[in-house]
Amino acid sequence: MGNHRPDTKRRPAERFSILIVPRNRSKIRRIEASSRSFKVVLSLIVLTVAVLIGSIAGMLSYRGAYLSTHEMRLEAAKFMKEKSELEARLAGLEGAVARTERFAAKIESSAGKKPVSVGLGPVDEQDALPDLPSSGPIKLGASEWKSPFAGSLSEGMKLSLNDLVERNDAVEQRLHAAFAKQQDKLYFWASLPTIWPAQGWVTSEFGVSRGRRLHEGIDIAGPRGTPIIAPGDGIVTYTGYHRGYGNTVIIDHGFGISTVFAHCSSVLAQEGQRVKRGGLIASVGNTGRSTGPHLHFEVRVDGVPVNPMMYLSNRM
Repeated sequence: MGNHRPDTKRRPAERFSILIVPRNRSKIRRIEASSRSFKVVLSLIVLTVAVLIGSIAGMLSYRGAYLSTHEMRLEAAKFMKEKSELEARLAGLEGAVARTERFAAKIESSAGKKPVSVGLGPVDEQDALPDLPSSGPIKLGASEWKSPFAGSLSEGMKLSLNDLVERNDAVEQRLHAAFAKQQDKLYFWASLPTIWPAQGWVTSEFGVSRGRRLHEGIDIAGPRGTPIIAPGDGIVTYTGYHRGYGNTVIIDHGFGISTVFAHCSSVLAQEGQRVKRGGLIASVGNTGRSTGPHLHFEVRVDGVPVNPMMYLSNRM
């Protein structure tokens, strides 16, 4: 038997060829590499791509985190700015309410009502109420981030606003009451029959006996056609001919006070007409039971004649 030796020759390693064919007619290049070298190069390429992709992902994540933090910083800065603006507006509103309270105290004092103790000092030009710009609710942006100070700030603002609203309502009620009282006083003084109803001279005073009757007014003699004016503000409640009085006008001045104008030659006012002090209502005449042109003028309080001289000023 013959001896057979094993084949100890190695197979040649697989090789790869890469052909580089240029577009022009230059020589074709050929690069050869073993499979092992090819695997190493491929592994390096894969590793490089993986590292590059990881780096890009990390950069994108960092950029997202940075942008998110940047938005939070912007929102925080905006929140603090709007907070300071809102606090300034609240301070201005509180100052305006305080000035209104002082104004109400002054009005109440002039109206004769004991003012509520809210401070002293006159209401000057610089104390005029400022125009507070109205604005809608403050928005902190579209982000869902909420400041940790938002809760405490809203509670504080809510308390301050509630207090200001209550104070403003109280001042408004006081102002309305004082204004109504002042209006009543003004209307009362404007309604009093204090000016002479006609030019002339008094020929018969109040209370002078005429037979068995007392004279219930005063007689003011004057030429026929002399203007008769309203001695105070009021409403004409009667115009017409009355026995003994002739052509007559009656004005209701409110507060239970009325005036009577008799013996008129002509009546210019109409029933239901509102007249002002000094307004023309009639003219002096000689109608009714009269001995000559004159105005018979009466002042009645709750229907009872009183002396007109208690109301008329000294100057005719």
